[in-house]
Amino acid sequence: MVSYLKYLLLLAVLLASCQPPQQLFQSSGPAADSRNVLKQYFQPKEAVIHPGDKLSISIYGHEELSIGSANSIYSSDEVTGKWLVVDQDGEVNLPQIGRVKVAGYDIKEVNYLLEDKYRTVIKDPIINVRVINHFVTVLGEVNKPGRYTLDNEQMTLVEIIGSAAGLSPYAKGHEVKVIRQVQKKPIELVVDMTDLATFSEFNVQLQPDDVVYIGPNEKKFADERLRRGTTIASILGGIALALSLV
Repeated sequence: MVSYLKYLLLLAVLLASCQPPQQLFQSSGPAADSRNVLKQYFQPKEAVIHPGDKLSISIYGHEELSIGSANSIYSSDEVTGKWLVVDQDGEVNLPQIGRVKVAGYDIKEVNYLLEDKYRTVIKDPIINVRVINHFVTVLGEVNKPGRYTLDNEQMTLVEIIGSAAGLSPYAKGHEVKVIRQVQKKPIELVVDMTDLATFSEFNVQLQPDDVVYIGPNEKKFADERLRRGTTIASILGGIALALSLV
């Protein structure tokens, strides 16, 4: 019985010493001016194709030449579909026209390039290229955190949060972070999504591999403290009852 009471006392002490949940992506340096960061690193631009990217190619009316076409029996999804990988030379090998360099171009430029190439074998080709492995990661206080495909290559911050089923009740909406790698250095843009005056200005167009992080607000920490306090009180009540019985 004494050993059991000692165990309960130790457990109560451990629960009392628990720290609140740690936030990810905390800035250690001084906060950067959001408008300067926005102007310098977060202006809209087309995503560029790189070696290793996976492409699906739809050629209207020519499914025999298409790869992962949305109009064929094959899905254009990365997991179940058909696609081509851009090799280390930045090229793909296409039916009837052979090897074509696509790395360094954006989607619109690749569409024009392939339409020009296929005019030698097809009259007035209509081509739609998709990159199926461009993703944005959403973490923190959203209802469905995870990795989301940039289907149309022009998804905005609000659209990606909508895809994640919106902010949770514990979200720190005035401090939404968009983290982007620029020359192998993480650049952080802090967006106040509660400020309607700057809403459209900071509703940035996302790029592949961006991370959107929404930290917890004070209500979450207060609820966590209340939960721990209730648990500790319950354990101590059990200890008191056991002692009274002894």
